[in-house]
Amino acid sequence: MVDNSNSSTIAFMREIFAYLGTSTSTYKLLDSIHTSLRSVLYAENFFVVLVSASKRYVNFPYYRDVKDDISIEELNIVPLEKLFKTLTMYAIKKKQVVCLTKQQISRLSEQGEVQVLGTVPEQWLCFPLIHQGEYLGSFVIQSYRSSEEYEQHDIDVLTLISNVIAAALFLFRQNTELNQTLHELERHKEQLAEKVTERTAELEQTLSSLQLEIAKGKELEQQLKELAFHDGLTKLYNRQYFVDQMEMLASKSKREPVEAIVAFLDLDGFKPLNDNFGHACGDHVLKVIAKRLQDCFRRHDIVARFGGDEFVVLIGNPISTANLENLLNRVVATISQAIEFQEQSVRVGVSIGIARHLGETFDIDNLLERADFALYQAKNKGKGCFVFNE
Repeated sequence: MVDNSNSSTIAFMREIFAYLGTSTSTYKLLDSIHTSLRSVLYAENFFVVLVSASKRYVNFPYYRDVKDDISIEELNIVPLEKLFKTLTMYAIKKKQVVCLTKQQISRLSEQGEVQVLGTVPEQWLCFPLIHQGEYLGSFVIQSYRSSEEYEQHDIDVLTLISNVIAAALFLFRQNTELNQTLHELERHKEQLAEKVTERTAELEQTLSSLQLEIAKGKELEQQLKELAFHDGLTKLYNRQYFVDQMEMLASKSKREPVEAIVAFLDLDGFKPLNDNFGHACGDHVLKVIAKRLQDCFRRHDIVARFGGDEFVVLIGNPISTANLENLLNRVVATISQAIEFQEQSVRVGVSIGIARHLGETFDIDNLLERADFALYQAKNKGKGCFVFNE
């Protein structure tokens, strides 16, 4: 149940932030990002298109393709009218994730919606680069090997990555403008005193504004790091953070005895509720349940959303069986309380499977499997209860 691709994605995000301080141009930044992206998934064919406020509507700062070997210089002098009906412009107009197979591209071409320049890929994905509400452009990743190269999980990962790339491009642009301003400030200080006084005042005001933006950028960077370890909907810890904490506890168990308790929680009746009342109701219920779980468990217990309507808790501090049972009874009772949504009252229940380890060295997968099996037993007992797998 441990997804190793999450670790690669987190490492990719950390590398991007490191590139901000070492890249000397947008091309080098994107080239470094491309190198790291290939460690996450197949990304031999990758290019970035940015919306420009200058005379050209778009520009291509980076392009790599195994089939169509065209230089950035050649790409950027393609007449604007030839770009209007390309797949890239088709996606830019939508400003959202666009995923197409070769068959779908052919259909769009037959309908006159697009005109493909170059080799038609088997699968073509385009992700918008949006930061703080500003649309910066898009990046494209494509495969000539298979129309099923990228599954939904890959698309979800790339959607998250697009947010990080957009933030990196934004911060890099801000850093570049700051450095240019500092350079210009030094150059103007060497000129006549009268001009220096006038221009310095203007530049210092610009510098002050840019420094404020950089401070905001650092705050955003911290928020992105938080996002890497928290579930976007419920704000609970996510699966990757939970796994990291288990690995830390497992490592500690090799040095000294530890107590590790894993509780799998699955909501009873969530799917019918989601189907009958809609996803907005389902999302509201998940957020309320997340808050209730945080209120029930202790501050140092790790409460995480594992996916869908499944939650998981890691208890790494000693707790008596009696106290644990009292806690779990409170969770079952609290979760089953009514939830108000748009003047309606809805309810869900919860089934819980618990596995406990006490002593030295434990196996993470074994502990998770035991908790998962206990959850299965709780479901079979009629739901709304908890089962221990000692």
